[in-house]
Order: sequence, then structure tokens, then C-alpha cells
Amino acid sequence: MPIKLEELKRSKAVYLLFSIPLILAYVSWQFFPLFADWLVTRVFGYNVTAQPSNWLWYSVVFFFYSWYTFLAIGIAGVWAVAAWIAKIRRNNVKRLYYPMVSFVVPAYNEERNISRCLESLFKCAENYHGPCEIIVIDDGSNDCTYEVAWATIELNRGKHPHVRGKVVRHSANLGKAEAIRTGVSKALGGLIGIVDADSWWMPNTLAKLVDFMLLNGKKAVTGYVHPSDGDAEANPYVVLQQLEYSQGLGVARCAQSLGNNVLVVSGAIGLYDADVLRGILDEKSLCSVTEDLEITLEMHKRGAHVGYVNVATSLTVVPSSFSMLWNQRLRWFTGWLHNTLGIHKDLLLKKSWLSLLLWYCYVFEYGGAFVDLAALFAFPFLFWFAPDSIFFVINLLVFASYGLLIGVINQAIALKYAYNKHNYRALLYYTPFYPILRLINILARLASSVRYLFGDHGNWHRIKD
Repeated sequence: MPIKLEELKRSKAVYLLFSIPLILAYVSWQFFPLFADWLVTRVFGYNVTAQPSNWLWYSVVFFFYSWYTFLAIGIAGVWAVAAWIAKIRRNNVKRLYYPMVSFVVPAYNEERNISRCLESLFKCAENYHGPCEIIVIDDGSNDCTYEVAWATIELNRGKHPHVRGKVVRHSANLGKAEAIRTGVSKALGGLIGIVDADSWWMPNTLAKLVDFMLLNGKKAVTGYVHPSDGDAEANPYVVLQQLEYSQGLGVARCAQSLGNNVLVVSGAIGLYDADVLRGILDEKSLCSVTEDLEITLEMHKRGAHVGYVNVATSLTVVPSSFSMLWNQRLRWFTGWLHNTLGIHKDLLLKKSWLSLLLWYCYVFEYGGAFVDLAALFAFPFLFWFAPDSIFFVINLLVFASYGLLIGVINQAIALKYAYNKHNYRALLYYTPFYPILRLINILARLASSVRYLFGDHGNWHRIKD
């Protein structure tokens, strides 16, 4: 079938949009060093010592400068453009019918959070025009999760009589994957929502997920996850994770949805076609510590389209201490390695956009971790062997200021995509501290890589404050 003229024009316009951040990156890469030299010598009045630079020293500086310039402006800009296109393409038309939805809530020792989670799902069901049921799977908890869950369901039955609810109890802790399997096997709905017990949905989240999923032919869909501590959200670790999630979900995951290549349907907010999910759980034994990634990659292997809805929101309790954060990141990164290098390694060799995206993650996230670490260790040597050490340090301060400006711009875009505000809850002011979380991720990636090489595939356990 011949391509229509309007479609051709639109495709050319899209390619032009994607080229803009790359052009800006090249212009910055080419001319900012000249501006920095002019600023140091003419404005600050520093007289440069004329000495020839060692070719190896120059090559190292050139590599780091090129890497960070194109990563911060070019690559980040391409992601932002893709996310913007994905957002404006979202269909807002409402459906005329609404299938039954079964919420499956796996829970282990969640007596503090389960009540709020269930109350949010009852409110979602109230704002949804189809029938709903809520199934809690108490996975062998040794606290009062079972009793609190039952009490919450009984309390809300009077307010929402059309919503069914029940609690199923495992006699022993079998793991989250088995809890999900149990819940799905008992679900009656044509759509199944998987919700972590320490998460809670906004009242209109379910309706938005269903509308998008069915109108766009998706077999699974996820939404934005807002990190919270369940209280004032003033904890510094929580604030830094809010910055991180706005970039990782508000921009990156939204951009992935442009080509139906969403990598993870988050455990905090996920809606699945019941037949597809049940088929996966019946045929596969989930064996990774990141079961949400494992299920999503299996869906991609089966040709199921996975979407993302930026306006559907879930809040989830995130680590509020270093030990809890470190433990979570080790699990995440080890699970990623186990899935992509082991369980679903064949996806890396397929000729597809998904394969390209997986390789991107290895090059710029895992490979980038080694580059960041190398940059930290290289600085003393670059300073020592610099032709003019003082000039090198002043230039470094100028480039660091420029990098901070770019970081603030990128973060403002991410917050706009995530919250429709450039500076949600004054988060933008915390941007200079974001490298702290980045460093934790770098070290956790390195640690998980070493552990995986020695056969450690991760495990589920908690470190309490």
C-alpha cells in the first residue's frame, strides 16, 4: 500500500524532531570548550602556561567530555522527544463497555500498608463502571496482615457492596511469584490488576488504565509510580528517588511506549489481559527476583503489546534508609542481569527495537557505571599530569556549572512529564544532590555484576530500619 503524503510529511517531521537534540549536542561539543577558554582567560583573567599536553592525557579528557556531552544533551534529548510524542498520541476517548477487573494483591508482612492499599482499590472500583473484585494473597505473613486485610475488606463492603473481596492465606512464605500465581488462578475478571501491598492507586487510575489498554489494543499497561514514605515525604532518600522516578518513568518509560517496548510493567501498577497473564504463569515457572520484569519480557516474546499511561498514577513506599535502598538496588540489578543474560537472553540477539533497547541499557547504564567510576578515579591523574593544573581545575569548574545547568533543564522536563509541573514540590532544588543517588546506583550495579558472575541470582529479603 502506498504511503500517504500526510503520513510521509509527519514521519519526516518526527525524524527532524529527533535530530534537534543531537544537533544541539554537537554544537555544544564543538563550541563550549572555546567559550570556556574565553571565559577563563578573558573574564577571569587567568594567564595560561604554554605547555604541550601529553596525547594520552588529551585523549582521556576528550573521551570523558564527548561521552557526557552527548549523553546529557543528545541522548537525553532524544528520550524527551520520544516521550513527548508518546504523550500527545495518547487516545482519551472513553469506552462504552467495561470488563470485569480482578485486583490481585500479594502481601507479606504488610500490616502497616495493606489497609491503605485496599481502600485505594475500593475507591478505584467506585470510579470504574464495570464489576471488580479484590483478592489478597497473604503469603505466610508472621504479623497481622491477614487480620488487617480482612477487617479492611469487611469495613468497605458496606460502602462498596458491588465490589467482591477475599483474603487467601498461604501456610508458609512461598514468595511473591507464587502469591501472584495463586491470586491469578482464583481471579474471575477478564483483566487482572497486580498491585503491591505497599502501594495505593489514585481513584481514577483503574479507569484510565482500562481505557488506554482496550482502545489501543494492549495486552498489558502500566502507569506512573510516585515514590513516597507514606507520610510527609521529607526523607532525603525518598526525595532523591522522586527525582529518579520522574526521569526513569516520566521520560524513559513513556518514550519506550512509543514503540510498544515498555520494559517493565511495575509491580506497583500493572493491568494485564487475564488470558495472556494466565498463559504465562501456567507455562512458565518464574524464577527471578524481579518477577515484573520477567513477566513483561515474556509478554514481548509472545508478541503482546505493552503500554504506558502517564496520567495513571500509583504511590508506593520506597526505601528510606541507605541499607534498605542498597538492598533494593542489588535485587533490581541482579534481577535485570538474570533476566537478560539468562532467562530471556535470546531477546538480545533478535533484530528488533526491543533488542536495541536492551543493548542501550547495557551500554549506557551498566557500561556508563564503569565510565562514571573511571572518571572519578581518573581525576587525580588528570590533575597531576595536566599541562597547567590551575587552568584545568578552573575549566573543570566551568564545565561542572554547565553540566549542572543541563541537569536542571533535564530534570525540569522530567518533572513536567511526570507531574505536569516543572518543579513539583520544589524537587528541582534537590537536583545538585542527585549524583549521590547516582553513585549508589553505580556501586550497586558493579556489586550486582560481580555477584552475578559468581552465580548469585539474588533473593527477596528486607532490611529494617
